[in-house]
Amino acid sequence: MLLDIIRVAALLAVTLAYALFDVFNKRNVPNVFAYATVVAGVLITLTYGLHTIELSVLFAVIIAAIGYPTYKYGVLGGGDLFEFVFISLVMPMQLVPLLLSVPQFSLPFILSVFIATGYATMILAPAYYILKAKRKLGRVPIEGRNVLSAVVLLAAYAALIIVLNVVVDYSLTGTLILLLAAIPSALILVYKKAIYEGMTLSVYPSELESGDMIATNMMGARDLAYFRKRSRRFGRLATRALISEIKHARRKIPVYKNAVPLALFTFIGVVVTLLVGNLMLLILV
Repeated sequence: MLLDIIRVAALLAVTLAYALFDVFNKRNVPNVFAYATVVAGVLITLTYGLHTIELSVLFAVIIAAIGYPTYKYGVLGGGDLFEFVFISLVMPMQLVPLLLSVPQFSLPFILSVFIATGYATMILAPAYYILKAKRKLGRVPIEGRNVLSAVVLLAAYAALIIVLNVVVDYSLTGTLILLLAAIPSALILVYKKAIYEGMTLSVYPSELESGDMIATNMMGARDLAYFRKRSRRFGRLATRALISEIKHARRKIPVYKNAVPLALFTFIGVVVTLLVGNLMLLILV
């Protein structure tokens, strides 16, 4: 019992620290801190039994193997990758939730965290950017061509809820969880342009910082060709080598400088998972 308390306390303390670095240190997590958390995660893993240690290491290796190319592609920050490895090492299996007695079927804890983090990001990030766009522009531009897609998406979720209520003994909790996915998803479709514009800032290549994520999806074909001609490395991730090759270019690049900090949502995901368990399981309760 004491070891469980120590593990949970370490998990909360470290993920909170990652969130604070992400929010107050311009999304930069010091390398020393990131490495230290992995070492701490390994030491905590050794407090488990042999079988759990094997699972813990396996999950951490899988996360690293999947996360590293994702980081190199520019979708995931380096600090986020170290944080996910730490979580896998400290808490390999899903605990019994603190607030609910829902069986968790020995699911990997990190899987539940990913789901809860996804929900937190999907709910809070669009609201943040829509309000930001409204303050900046006085109104929020709607992508009319995506309105029908949003309506179809909401109709599909409504049909799923109806079917589940007919086929199984469906709960109000499950309905709420599906609605929490449906409504933000529809908003993202309708306000996609405003959300993307709120996330990015146009800068000259000389102003890039190593680790910046370039919004290549918002660049025109001519701009992409221009920068790819200057550097074969040009892609979503701004590395030191890439910056040195394009730093004298006088065209601006859209960069995700204003992206919301993922580590904050990861911390929320950890807290939610500890309290109620895997959100997908609650749909069927």
